Amino acid sequence: MSEAQTGSADTAAQDFFAVQTLLSRPSLAFLYTDLLAHSPTTVGAARERTGMKRSTAYKYANELAELGAARETDERVDGAALWQASPLVGTWNGAGDVEVSPAMIAVYGASDRDDDLALFRDRHGTHALVPAVEATLSYLRGERTRRGVADALGVPATEGIAVSQSIERVVAAVAGVDPTLDGEAFAVETHERTVADCPYVPVGNE
Repeated sequence: MSEAQTGSADTAAQDFFAVQTLLSRPSLAFLYTDLLAHSPTTVGAARERTGMKRSTAYKYANELAELGAARETDERVDGAALWQASPLVGTWNGAGDVEVSPAMIAVYGASDRDDDLALFRDRHGTHALVPAVEATLSYLRGERTRRGVADALGVPATEGIAVSQSIERVVAAVAGVDPTLDGEAFAVETHERTVADCPYVPVGNE
């Protein structure tokens, strides 16, 4: 195996374990998403946006650095180091292909802070968020209705509509930093008030 192939394999393995960790710890996924959306940014600014304790925010930032999901740069603002997060994207094969993206990680990260996401996750399991995100993206592309999202998920209309609305807010907040959504022209426009209700602070609203 060449050095380039080895490096590629090492990166893929690191990303795999980073994603596994993030998708098992909502709070860590939440800080990762905030850092990614606002990169470059300071941990202090991220702490203010997320409402985390100072010690927790710095602990999580260092964990993200160990995972290779974020890094502390040499640049500083008012004496504080700027951090840069990297978008984690990958397709994992099993019974079916599962594409993991910043949007997917962001939705899981928000599931502790959004009642509808938390209810859906607790009822159907963390894994159920994957098809929920995919169905919501299909809605945003104009390929199905809100009720169609519920039908695709096999849940009551009220539940499907509620979870898709929560996911839509998160997607709108991270679409600009998600390579899988790069240049995506959604058929459905997300209203500013919808974005304002997102658990994540939208870029430009700090």
